[in-house]
Amino acid sequence: MEGTVQYEGSGDVFFAFYNGEQQLTTMPKKDNPDGLGFEKAVCDKGASVEWNSNKWAPLVVNLSETKTKCTLYFSKMYNLKEHIEGVAKTDITNLAYDDTNDKNLRYIGNNPNNYIDIGDRDSSGGKILWRIIGVMNNVSVVDDGGSTHQESLVKIIRADSIGFLSWDSSASGVNNGYGVNEWSQADLMTTLNSGAYWNKTSGQCYNNYENAKTTCDFSSTGLTKEVRNKLAKVRWNTGTMPDEYSSNTSKITASYMYQGERSAHNGKEQCASSGGSFCNDPVVRTTTWDGYIGLMYPSDYGYAVGGSVRTECLAKSMYSWYESSPNCKGNDWLLSTLSYEWTITPVPTSNALSVFYVYSGGHVNYSSAGCATAVRPVAYLRSNTQIVVGEGTKDSPHTLKA
Repeated sequence: MEGTVQYEGSGDVFFAFYNGEQQLTTMPKKDNPDGLGFEKAVCDKGASVEWNSNKWAPLVVNLSETKTKCTLYFSKMYNLKEHIEGVAKTDITNLAYDDTNDKNLRYIGNNPNNYIDIGDRDSSGGKILWRIIGVMNNVSVVDDGGSTHQESLVKIIRADSIGFLSWDSSASGVNNGYGVNEWSQADLMTTLNSGAYWNKTSGQCYNNYENAKTTCDFSSTGLTKEVRNKLAKVRWNTGTMPDEYSSNTSKITASYMYQGERSAHNGKEQCASSGGSFCNDPVVRTTTWDGYIGLMYPSDYGYAVGGSVRTECLAKSMYSWYESSPNCKGNDWLLSTLSYEWTITPVPTSNALSVFYVYSGGHVNYSSAGCATAVRPVAYLRSNTQIVVGEGTKDSPHTLKA
């Protein structure tokens, strides 16, 4: 492995090493001074390589013929967070710091170059891309013992929906069968963090009221163990706005929602004192949740707006973004072409079952948790994440280190 590349002989496997288009005579050492990391490998005769980053060595699998050649490609690696912050120094069109106390750095506009390949592959070997929401500051990272510490982490969202699922559902006698708006026990939370999607398997998922289920197959679209190991376990904020939503739709600017998401207000506190069939669940409400996979916040959607209308849109209620002037929805890359898309945030109304969604028409509204609505998983990458820098486009995404 550390000698001169051979092309002739009677051995089973021969290796060639490249840095970009430059052929190397030896494989780069671990922690080499040039900052080269393993990017990919290509073998002939049906073989392939599994790279072990700890041992800094390739394992050749599916080896069936002698004189099989594997070409290993190495590229200079960059810390993802530092790379984004560096780009932001000159790119004020696609990146902007928000006006929150945390001063998060976000990708903005209609279609910024923020695609990233984290290693997901479909059944045909095609890349399953994600997009970078931005660099989030003061994120509470949860260690194995349950303690937390603050870090700045890169937040990502899957580029495409994994399907239309209920946020939560319930038996007919609980909130009239429409679900419970508490993320820590939600059916969708389970699917994403310990169920079929998390384990890259098939199973049963909720997709309607009164605990209705459907078969969901994530055997080609779920998370591999390798990808899961790249994600950080964090403390998500699951609070909401303090006001009864139906009477205060004009208040939900991105800034107002950001504060509400981090507040002690929950999705049940506006229930009528007498309770009722839409407000009778026994679930204790929380305003934080520790886990890996969540959904975007309403404020994430709001702060992703860019272009010349950004200032005006950030001062406007997201409930009114369906309006054509200013064109907020047309300058926000997080807006999906799908009809409805879930967020992680409960809604304070006179019931205990409502959750915010983003509608393809551009505005933020709410629906009952039992509705089957589009889902795009959201996660935070570990702080030491390194990438091979691409152009950030679909065809040339940034690529996480193996």
